[in-house]
Amino acid sequence: MHGSTALVNYNGKLGLLTSGDSPGVNISRASESFELWVLQDAEWSKHVYVLPPSWKDVVTETMRIAGIIVGTNEIVLVPGLQNVPSYVLFFNVERNTITKVRIQGMEAFQGKRFNTYLKYVENVKLL
Repeated sequence: MHGSTALVNYNGKLGLLTSGDSPGVNISRASESFELWVLQDAEWSKHVYVLPPSWKDVVTETMRIAGIIVGTNEIVLVPGLQNVPSYVLFFNVERNTITKVRIQGMEAFQGKRFNTYLKYVENVKLL
């Protein structure tokens, strides 16, 4: 899988989310759609989500898929090389809208790189 592909939980089923552009192409302002492949009853079904025109106004750099939010089915995108300060994009596949959310409160890490994970929980219980 290339950098703009992610395995996701789509309504309790295994999904593969990728750029709708040619395989291996990163998600950018030029991207036009996403493909979601869902495994159901040992067969893959394909869903295509076309990006709204506002996409080109919101995206300024190469993006990568961080995942999908269960329940709302919003695709979460982050900059390919994420530095502080940064932001996260939410693409709502049902309403066909893009929401850009800036991450605040990380000023102590100015200029540092980091990764974004969805639903990451660390067990800090001492053994």
